[in-house]
Amino acid sequence: MKATLIIILFMVAFPLSAQEPADSARTVLSFNGQITGWEVTKCPEPVSWQTGGRFLPTLLGEYSWGENSKLSFEASAHINGSLNFSDWNYVDGYGEIKPYRVWLRYSGRNWELRGGLQKINFGVARMFRPLMWFDSMDVRDPLQLTDGVYGILGKYFFENNASVWLWSLLGSKQPKGWELIGSARRRSEIGGRVEFPVFSGEMGVSTHHRKADVHLNENRIGFDGRWDAGVGLWFETSFTRMQKNSYGIAVHQDAVTLGMDYTFAVGNGVGMTLEYFRYHAGDKFMRNGTNLNLIGGMFTYPVSVLDNLTAMFFYAGNHSDMWFNYINWARTYDNWSFYLMGYWNPEISLLLGGQNESKNLFMGKGFQLMASYNF
Repeated sequence: MKATLIIILFMVAFPLSAQEPADSARTVLSFNGQITGWEVTKCPEPVSWQTGGRFLPTLLGEYSWGENSKLSFEASAHINGSLNFSDWNYVDGYGEIKPYRVWLRYSGRNWELRGGLQKINFGVARMFRPLMWFDSMDVRDPLQLTDGVYGILGKYFFENNASVWLWSLLGSKQPKGWELIGSARRRSEIGGRVEFPVFSGEMGVSTHHRKADVHLNENRIGFDGRWDAGVGLWFETSFTRMQKNSYGIAVHQDAVTLGMDYTFAVGNGVGMTLEYFRYHAGDKFMRNGTNLNLIGGMFTYPVSVLDNLTAMFFYAGNHSDMWFNYINWARTYDNWSFYLMGYWNPEISLLLGGQNESKNLFMGKGFQLMASYNF
């Protein structure tokens, strides 16, 4: 709340540029948000179910002056709670109130600087994301919600669509993305990214350095690229090296995704996305240790202007053959969105969303009904 009030006062009090007339300045404030409710039922005996709700109130502001200068902010909270039952017997409950986004951005014609609690994500993969370094978005979540990170992010955009990103983050003990352990508290993490066009597509190179919670140095580098060759083709990789240690923490952590998509001219158009994903963590680069191989398929079909159908299938090969199955029917109006989701999975978590702090609702067999209102 204090951060929100400071941002509002700064927006109102920020002086006009001495080179611009007063009537060229413009201030805009708006309040919106999202209210969501859900009910999850799991089918094995005894039947278990969860009912819950979420409220994301958001305050937005913008102050512009001159031809390109702009100051903007977002302040939002994440208020959520749920109740768990087995048959009709109450098991437990959960509730939480925390900041969701609190950032201030200053931007010009071809650059921007944003500081505060924000979402930072990049990469081209759809289902299996090696470059999920700072978020925990799950492709199966229709709302694509994720916690943010505290830091400063600067971007510069060139005329040929190339861009340079630089960031500095505040370390937290809560692991982000694919991190095995959290970071040393209040120690800066630094990194950057370059995106540039290559033939008919584009590539990106990313790097990041941090000190892990046990005060071990960790360095990452990632590469990604996407091209259109009649079908969409892409790759995404991430290679992490942790300082050698006696804590049993893997020294090497590497992930590779290869993907393609295509839309078939059937009915309203059937969209198909296929990805292969390999993840490894161990003491040798891409060898020994723990390995995970996944093949995923996502199919989408716009049934009508209001309705969309999505089906996903994931196959994990390794030591035991496992299938993960998910289907989602969505109906969207101007402000309302309704989702009916069904899943048939093993009783284990498939960490498509990295270190997710919430209970994995897609384990086992069941269905979920969700309604979301945006105002």
